[in-house]
Amino acid sequence: MSGEKRLKLDLAEGKLLCGCAVMSRSPLIVEMLGYSSFDWLFIDTEHTPMGSDMDLENLIRAAEASHIATVVRVKENREQYVRNALEAGAEGVVVPHVATREDAENAVKYARFPPKGIRGADPTVRSARYRCGDFDWDAFIRASNDEAMVIPLLEDKEFLPNLDDILSVEGLDALCFGPTDYALSLGLNLLYDFSHAKIVEAFEAVVAGGKKKGIPVMSAVNPCTVEQSRKLSDMGINFQLFGTDIGFISAAFHEVIENVILKVRQETFTQ
Repeated sequence: MSGEKRLKLDLAEGKLLCGCAVMSRSPLIVEMLGYSSFDWLFIDTEHTPMGSDMDLENLIRAAEASHIATVVRVKENREQYVRNALEAGAEGVVVPHVATREDAENAVKYARFPPKGIRGADPTVRSARYRCGDFDWDAFIRASNDEAMVIPLLEDKEFLPNLDDILSVEGLDALCFGPTDYALSLGLNLLYDFSHAKIVEAFEAVVAGGKKKGIPVMSAVNPCTVEQSRKLSDMGINFQLFGTDIGFISAAFHEVIENVILKVRQETFTQ
């Protein structure tokens, strides 16, 4: 960890932080997003084949090269996945399916070195710069414990009655609500639907709880419009996620097909 990692500080200062989810596992796409002036990336290992491996490290390298912050959604709430994401150089972890106080406590302790947690330590990992240069072990431990962000993903119906207990856990740096999995856990087949009463109820509870505890809330901007972003900002949500790299690429393909290729084919057919 280093002083260059400012995501946590920028959130504390209330800055609007515009992010994009990365599903493609492509360092090239990551660099393009960084050079395009996004503020941060949500690297997803839960819903991709990517693990705690060189692919993840290379995505984070590409992000650092293009000066963009990274958080990693880990596959599970396990010490191995949390530790490896932070060792690769991520500024934080998004931990899926946090539904109880115990889940939240585990997420925090997996991300912190003793005495604050149980994270395993090694001085030769990437986040320690492989022990190269003017390396200070004590400073590395302190900075890691201070800077690493823990972001629970609240996405199961069980989380709502446990919300106060979850928010009482020390060491949570932001909150994220997962509307799609939450809806499915209720038996509702809804895709990022923020209009259903039960989804609204849960989302507003997360936002209110975050405000009460002074914990920022991360949210997807869906639909991805200026109006929706402003609506979230008015709610005090400045940690905003504007779609996915795969979604942007798919939309670009669709636009070319609809607006150019289909018309060219039709003209060719009618000649």
